[in-house]
Amino acid sequence: MRSRLRGHAAVMGAATLWGVSGVVAKTLFNRQIEPWTLLEIRLTGSFLTLLVILTLRRHPVRVPRDLVGRLVALGLAMTCAQFTYYLTISLTNVSTALFLQYTAPVFVALYAWAATGETITPRRGGAILLAVTGSYFLVTGGEGIRIHPLGLLSGCLSAVAFGVYAILARGRVQQVGSWTMLLYALGSGAAVWSLIVPPWKAYLPGHEPVEWALFGFIVVFATILPFGLFLYGLRHITSSLASLTATLEPVVGSAAAMLMLHEVLGVIQITGGLAIVAAVVLIQVSDLFAARRVVLPPAPD
Repeated sequence: MRSRLRGHAAVMGAATLWGVSGVVAKTLFNRQIEPWTLLEIRLTGSFLTLLVILTLRRHPVRVPRDLVGRLVALGLAMTCAQFTYYLTISLTNVSTALFLQYTAPVFVALYAWAATGETITPRRGGAILLAVTGSYFLVTGGEGIRIHPLGLLSGCLSAVAFGVYAILARGRVQQVGSWTMLLYALGSGAAVWSLIVPPWKAYLPGHEPVEWALFGFIVVFATILPFGLFLYGLRHITSSLASLTATLEPVVGSAAAMLMLHEVLGVIQITGGLAIVAAVVLIQVSDLFAARRVVLPPAPD
């Protein structure tokens, strides 16, 4: 049970940081920073920062050759999830982007059921339904989604990419370790994205000091720390549980948007947020009770 508690707590910490970071990203977009430029700064800056930290701490960074390709695939999934999420924010708003991305638990749960035989219990199914429904009302206020078609498409793609990332990461983190795996994922993502947006085009334009401060926040508190916490959580809970626990992010993101961007939340939206919190509590309580009876299944290769 202590292991499960650590896993859920780590993922909740990651969701909290991601929720706040969406508002920071929206602030940068409002300052005419393009999503693809921000992603290049985020990936390259995070990779170099983490590489320096791990080198100074003499943390082992070598991995078996047969795992390199899989870590590259993980990095590409992470990069795709981040870009489509940022694109959705730029086309819509923070809450809508979060709602669309956090339909991912449905995809992950169905994959776990089909590929690994992980049971979708009534409690887990109810928690997923409660989280998705709560996210819908949190975003729309019960009035329906009215967004740009490209924003809807990019948001759905971000959900699939995040789900793929959670599934791939669960297997790799048991073999490599959280920080080493994150380093390779960031490095591969930065290498690929640098072919699309060369680093000098992202870093050389005259950014203002406040923008550099926000970039620093994105690198440390939106990337290194939350992704590290999420990967740590995957050492203790399954991908489906982690993706569902991470639905706390829309609640944090919407609250932060209300406080910092003055996005107004009505009664229905607040009720939707409370439904998400209830779903997270339900899945965690259900998982902790299950931990008394069964052993967490090994991560798939």
